[in-house]
Amino acid sequence: MLRDILLRQFPKLVDVPPHTEAIGGAVRDILLGATPLDVDVECDDPLGCASALGKVITLGRGDLTVYRVVVDGRVYDFSRKTDLSRRDFTINAIAVDLTSGDMRDPFDGEQDIGRRVVRMIHARNLEDDPLRMLRAVRLAIRFDFTIDDATATAIRRRSGRIVTVAAERVTYELHAIFSAGKFRRALRLLNEAALDEPLFGYSIDPSRFPSDDLSLAAAYALLVRDPRSFAERWRWSDALQRDVRTLQQLMRDPNLIALYDAGEKLARQLPLRAEMPDFSMKPLLNGTEIATLTKLPPGPQLGAIKRALIEAQLRGSVRTREEAERFVTSSA
Repeated sequence: MLRDILLRQFPKLVDVPPHTEAIGGAVRDILLGATPLDVDVECDDPLGCASALGKVITLGRGDLTVYRVVVDGRVYDFSRKTDLSRRDFTINAIAVDLTSGDMRDPFDGEQDIGRRVVRMIHARNLEDDPLRMLRAVRLAIRFDFTIDDATATAIRRRSGRIVTVAAERVTYELHAIFSAGKFRRALRLLNEAALDEPLFGYSIDPSRFPSDDLSLAAAYALLVRDPRSFAERWRWSDALQRDVRTLQQLMRDPNLIALYDAGEKLARQLPLRAEMPDFSMKPLLNGTEIATLTKLPPGPQLGAIKRALIEAQLRGSVRTREEAERFVTSSA
């Protein structure tokens, strides 16, 4: 019984008031045979229910307020009871009564889970929250579902509205989509939903890209034409922007020295084949040894010679300590 599985996964649910319901993702995941790590709970007094479990974190505001409690690594989100017809997709509109175990599934979400289909409840729900259009793509990617024709058509007709959604929410969905290791399918779904043009500024041709298993930064490096502006618009972290720009530079000129400077972790994300340097390589001579040979004091000139030495080693023109000594002596 779904109720029993939910109570095993989320033991604190035994403490909720009678006829409280678990709804949405946790129910969907259990029906898929997956293990949920968070549960959405709807009740008449969500703050009271949450407070009874532990320290409460308040998310959102007004009618959309959610009260979150984290216990033993499990996330419990409490909110007021809502009409299932206002939810995004049928697979997320299944509720289980935690007292009786009764399941409500007015839109045949369980059947759609069996069919592996993402299907909207009503097109107006996409207008209520346009982020749901992008979430359809994420769900299809995550569970290897298709998006049904009527839903895809409704999304295409409204795709331009995605830019009205808060940047952080869009970025969360895109990061999830491009971190799934299914790059070409993600592009195909975004293109079929007409979400690519409002988000990236052009219509993406998925056939241009030969690879699937890309890192998040590599995916963006291939897609984003102006990382600085895109990062500002969609509130990227500084680290992600830096990695994307570095990868784009390496795509233009994947020379050994640039790859070495980027570091092994980032360089191996490069979305093209390139000869990689020996990332463990160190200068054959340290700064003190170079200073002794060249009679130079510490400073920029000494640093430049040390840098030139490592570049010569990377190119293969200096391979031994004796060659290194001759190189730095002649460079002084």
